[in-house]
Amino acid sequence: MAKNAMTLYKLMILYMLNLTKYPLTNARISDFMLQKGYATYFNLQTALSELTKTGLIKSENTMNSSFFNSTDEGKHTLELLSNDISQSIKNEIKSYLSDNSKTIKSDISTTANFEAVGNGDFVVNLNINEYQSKLLSLSFLVPAENIAEKICSEWSKKGDDVYTFLFNSLVLDKYPQ
Repeated sequence: MAKNAMTLYKLMILYMLNLTKYPLTNARISDFMLQKGYATYFNLQTALSELTKTGLIKSENTMNSSFFNSTDEGKHTLELLSNDISQSIKNEIKSYLSDNSKTIKSDISTTANFEAVGNGDFVVNLNINEYQSKLLSLSFLVPAENIAEKICSEWSKKGDDVYTFLFNSLVLDKYPQ
């Protein structure tokens, strides 16, 4: 693989990350790059790893996903080199992000993970985010890993309902509309 191909992959990733208000998951970036035939999965993961190691992007891992954001250094690098990405590729990236905006937003709106704390117990951490703000954060102890896994997998489907229930229970009962 040519060195300039890897550079293009990295610039495309930076371009994607700079166009969104939200972090993008590894799966979302992979979906675009692989669907369009720009990179192999191995080359894409190499590009993401190198961007992270050099501080151009940052990664946050949850139970099921890795989320990527561009750093200030990554934004500056893109400003200097964005002309190395063809306009047709930029248009495809914009189109992909626009066509998948609801899915991208749902990727980051609910996050869940868990960690072992000893004695066979696990702390489950559940979050609902909007833009860069945390709307809700719940943490609680469960007695088994399979329960923690089940809660995390259900959170993406039911987190908004839990948030609505809590909000209504705590606020609307006291302040009816």
